[in-house]
Amino acid sequence: MKSIIYWFSGTGNSLAVAMDLAKALGDVELIPIAGIINRPIRPCDRMGVVFPVYAFGLPLIVRRFLQCSPVNKAGYIYTVATMGGIAGAVHREAGKILSGQGAKLSAGWSVPMPGNYPVLKGPPPPEKQELIFAKARARIEKIAAAISRGATGIYENTRIPLRWPLEFIHNMAGDKFSDADDKFTVSPKCIHCGLCSKVCPVENIRMVEKNPIWMHHCEQCMACLQWCPTQAIEYGSSTAGKTRYHHPRFKAVDFCLREE
Repeated sequence: MKSIIYWFSGTGNSLAVAMDLAKALGDVELIPIAGIINRPIRPCDRMGVVFPVYAFGLPLIVRRFLQCSPVNKAGYIYTVATMGGIAGAVHREAGKILSGQGAKLSAGWSVPMPGNYPVLKGPPPPEKQELIFAKARARIEKIAAAISRGATGIYENTRIPLRWPLEFIHNMAGDKFSDADDKFTVSPKCIHCGLCSKVCPVENIRMVEKNPIWMHHCEQCMACLQWCPTQAIEYGSSTAGKTRYHHPRFKAVDFCLREE
């Protein structure tokens, strides 16, 4: 059985889950969505999509991927969402998109990971992160077992009635992500290394005279801010003084999917 996990991740939480899930399942190919978003994908018998929850729903890049990528309509398709708090209606949204292609989402799971959207709050302290990681690894083993036996009908969205206002928030906020990058600023701490441009999953940052310029098709993944080696990038006044975060297993080079 050909099995592929497609993943999207800005700072590593979803990549860690995708890698651990692939290891638990065995014989799975891992493919970054950001690396193939404008290319045809190979159909497979078992397809997983791993991504973070953004504003209680799908990241824009994952939405585009599901809308534009041909899938095996008879295959087993599942989603795994990493979240810092609430899943919202993320699997319901993915299911509706797949349904529009004549396919079906077999199951969707949600895995708590350290919250790291710095506009709202910083990450938990390292000791709490380790507890979250340990629980996630145990949960991934159970998810892998369910996938292996072909479990269906599991959709770990936030329950009604709370899910309804969360869907509304996502619909209102998600479409504004692309242009929200006008709030990014760069301080004199910038060393003009260009790393922010290299880790951006959608090539939204250009280096102009050695300075980063955001091009208004942002995913709000905050990879540029989180990976900046001198913490020179801020998002308005919301991120000042907040601890930066990336999953401890990874380095910035793991997210540099394109050659400059």
